[in-house]
Amino acid sequence: MDRSQDARLADVNCALSFVDETALHVLKIGVNSGNGATGHSFDAIAKMLAELNAPLEFIRVNHTPDYWFPHGVPNLLLPQNRVATAEVVREVRANFGLAFDGDFDRCFAYDEFVTFAPGEYIVGLLSSIFLDNEAGAKVVHDPRVIWNTQGIVETKGGVAVQSHTG
Repeated sequence: MDRSQDARLADVNCALSFVDETALHVLKIGVNSGNGATGHSFDAIAKMLAELNAPLEFIRVNHTPDYWFPHGVPNLLLPQNRVATAEVVREVRANFGLAFDGDFDRCFAYDEFVTFAPGEYIVGLLSSIFLDNEAGAKVVHDPRVIWNTQGIVETKGGVAVQSHTG
């Protein structure tokens, strides 16, 4: 295994350390990788979840990495770049959808009604969950819509640390 595969495996194992596969329900999930860096890592996560018999079905969109970004630069802060994920959630009647930016460091979500949830709210949600297991931990967040994340982190007894993005 080369270093990139070692790094991917470490990332996948870290991500899955937060998952209790026995608590998962049957779900259909639309995933838009935006032709960015997400595809290979997401496939590794999905493969390990399948090996754990997690009852999840993933519908992949714009999944193959392509530095030309044939479907547009995957910046979900731009409303016009949200359409592909919304369409797949609607068309396949997914339980929810996930969309990633090009370098796989931001995630955005859609509920089953195709309502878009910006990344800063995902940070707040994840902060709440993580702080249940890591009391007093620090949560690093970007400077957009800080009141949500800071409020959740404070309520859960954590420490919010604002940092620049990029």
